[in-house]
Amino acid sequence: MNHVAIDLGASGGTVFLGEVTQSSFAVREVHRFDNRPVERDGRYVWDVDALVDHIGEGIRAADGHADGLDTVGIDTWGLDFGLLADGELLRDPVSYRDPESTATREQVFAAVGKRRLFDATGITNWNTPNTLWQLHTIAEREPELLDESDGLLMMPQLLSARIGGQPAGEVTIASTTQMVDPEQRAWATDLLEELSVPTDLLPTLSEPGKRLGTVDGTVVSGLSSTPEIVTPASHDTAAAVAGLPLVEDAAFLNTGSWFILGVERDDPVRTDAAFEHAVSNELGVDGTVRLLKNVNGFFLLEECREAWRQAGEPVEYDALLSAAEAAQPRAALVDTDADTFGIDEPMPDQIRAYCRRTDQPVPTGQGGIVRCLLDSLAAKTALELDALAAVVEDPPSRIVLGGGGVRNELFCQLLADATDRPVSTGPVEATAVGNVLTQAIAAGSVPDIETGRKLVESAFETTTYEPRAAGEWADAKDRLAALTDASSGD
Repeated sequence: MNHVAIDLGASGGTVFLGEVTQSSFAVREVHRFDNRPVERDGRYVWDVDALVDHIGEGIRAADGHADGLDTVGIDTWGLDFGLLADGELLRDPVSYRDPESTATREQVFAAVGKRRLFDATGITNWNTPNTLWQLHTIAEREPELLDESDGLLMMPQLLSARIGGQPAGEVTIASTTQMVDPEQRAWATDLLEELSVPTDLLPTLSEPGKRLGTVDGTVVSGLSSTPEIVTPASHDTAAAVAGLPLVEDAAFLNTGSWFILGVERDDPVRTDAAFEHAVSNELGVDGTVRLLKNVNGFFLLEECREAWRQAGEPVEYDALLSAAEAAQPRAALVDTDADTFGIDEPMPDQIRAYCRRTDQPVPTGQGGIVRCLLDSLAAKTALELDALAAVVEDPPSRIVLGGGGVRNELFCQLLADATDRPVSTGPVEATAVGNVLTQAIAAGSVPDIETGRKLVESAFETTTYEPRAAGEWADAKDRLAALTDASSGD
């Protein structure tokens, strides 16, 4: 069967054609486009019309490579949503990167406390602009917008509806909102009512695999078939984890704008240790829970590349990584989750300013900045893995890596060294693989996730990086831990 996976990240989108049988699994990229927040009326928002146009182009491209399309599924980053009235958007969805989108976050903490939030939702992503904070800000500052709205859709379902699907909710993307009870896999309505956040706008949640209708030929014209729209694991990380060849003793690390580090479990963990180590419970495929930590990942690197591109400097990865490999290791580190890093100033300038403020050597040249970021991400991931290991009974002894970091050999080796664990690469396009896999399960061409992962494992080559310089990272981890404490005000 032929499945179209539309994978939208906060910096770009890619469309893949997946061809799946009971004994084979293959995906190939057919369309790629940029996606960044645009500034309108003083806010950073998502251009939904442009995204729908790109999605249409991608589906047509897939159709040109296949003898008919069976299903289409959309996954996106988490957190962001659209408010609708009579099926129409009231305004462009605001990006979670918008500085004003979570202006009342501290009011939420003061009203119910972090522990109440964790007990109700299993989420401790205090460094992530969760949907709850965004909605609370709207309720406090723009209540007329919520009064006018009769529905809320997370980004994957919003875009699915725009191309012909029925409005719906899906558990994996909803679990990023800090508004879902991970045990019940349903909205945490008691918490929301306590915070005066309206619940009548929220869609009924379903597991991945729900059929939403067919692609509207007036929106996506020129197709040789009429594919069905289904909900895959519609949070990109949930899709990526579904598409990784995980083993029992492995942690997963999906690398993109955000790094998502975690382990897959059958039940949520809401213990004192999980709260103290800021571990979150997000929902995965087949009734699973992803016990995880969020790290602001390659976002800073991509923002540097954008600044260099605008300045007419080279931005090819090979050149940047070669320069980084030649730069002095662990000379300067940054807490990638520090609130100081945003989208309103050139990122290289922000990184240099951070290093000056923290009395560190200031990185020079592109190589110095890239090495600073890669070292920082490796050390940060190692610290978060230590925290995760303190929460679970059977700490992971290896890491399975998915996403863009798979191509970055320097980062893979730094990660193995910093964590003192073998790092095995899964598919570069793990998210698309998981998207296709969950569509295939819904369509009946693959019986279950376990069988699908075995197909994936046999279809993709893997590389394992063994730790070889672990002893050199203790000081770097200590330095970064101190920087992180300073960033969080501890």
